[in-house]
Amino acid sequence: MASGALVDRIAAEYGVHFIAHTRRTEGRHQSKARRTCQTLLKKHGPDHLRLVFGLINTAENRGNWSAPCFTAVSWLVLNKPDWVDRQGFLDHFDRIDLQALLTVAKSLNPAAPTVTMSVLLSYELDRQMGGGFQGQAA
Repeated sequence: MASGALVDRIAAEYGVHFIAHTRRTEGRHQSKARRTCQTLLKKHGPDHLRLVFGLINTAENRGNWSAPCFTAVSWLVLNKPDWVDRQGFLDHFDRIDLQALLTVAKSLNPAAPTVTMSVLLSYELDRQMGGGFQGQAA
């Protein structure tokens, strides 16, 4: 199956469909990040992409389907697998407002908001899970 069809099918599993980057999103079920998701699928496989979708699809963050969010969550999953395996991780993750983190990342570092968001997400999860990894979070 071509990666384009597979990425669309995985997105559909979460009620998301991709729209052209020139259109404005209308609701929490649309995303412009098809190319980013295709890249994640090619590099890390369908299970990884499903995990990223699943984390973003939590009650508080559903609808944050932007490329920086996908990339930051993917980075976290790849670089902090022990965190993802911790009991209660999903509850901690769901307390984080990804949109607010992205807004802060854009204001702190407009040239590289995705990288900045990845670091902020890592620090915020570390803080919520009780610390101890602050020096290693980035």
